[in-house]
Amino acid sequence: MQSFYDGTTDLVCKFKQTYVHPVYGTRTVSNGDLRLKKPGMMVWDYEGKADPDFYVDGQKLWVVEHDTRQVVSQKVEGNSNLAGAMKFLFGGQKLIKEFKVRMAPEQPTKSYGMPGHKVIELKPKEQNPHYKSLLLIVDDLTGRVDSFVVRAQDNSTNHFVLTDVASNQNLAAKDFKYAVPKGYVETRQ
Repeated sequence: MQSFYDGTTDLVCKFKQTYVHPVYGTRTVSNGDLRLKKPGMMVWDYEGKADPDFYVDGQKLWVVEHDTRQVVSQKVEGNSNLAGAMKFLFGGQKLIKEFKVRMAPEQPTKSYGMPGHKVIELKPKEQNPHYKSLLLIVDDLTGRVDSFVVRAQDNSTNHFVLTDVASNQNLAAKDFKYAVPKGYVETRQ
C-alpha cells in the first residue's frame, strides 16, 4: 500500500457511498466522482443536487450545498477532521504516525471485505470526535485502496467503494480551485 501511494501524484475515480445510521435505521446511497492531487487537493463531486460537493485546494475547503445555493468555506489549517481525512486519503508514513494500524477483526472483514483484498483497521492514536476507526480495503496485488469505511463515534458508517480508478493523470492544480457561482451565498468559518 505504501509503495502505491508513494508513486501516486494524483488519482481520479468514481465512488459509491453508503451511509448507515443504526439508531435511526436509515441507509442512504450516493454516487459521484473523486479527484485527488498531492499535496492536499481533492474534489468530491456528487451526482445528486441534494448532496453537497467538496473542494479542497490545499489551503481552503469549500462545501457547496446546491439545494440551498450556499457555500461554506474555511481554511484547511487547524481543521483536524479534514487534516485526518486528507492524511488517510493520501496514504504515506503519516498513517503509521497518527493511527494504530492492524489487520481488521473478523466481523468488519466479513462485512466489508472483497475477494483479493485485505482489510486494514486504522484507529487514531488520539481520540477524534468525528470517527472512531477507519477500514481500508486494499488490493492484494497493487496495494491500492479500493474501498474504505469511516466508523463514527455514534456507530454510523460511511462506506465508500471506488471504481474506474486511474492514477497519475497529470491533473492541474487550477482544477481544484473553486469559484462561488453567481446566486450562491458564501459563509466563511
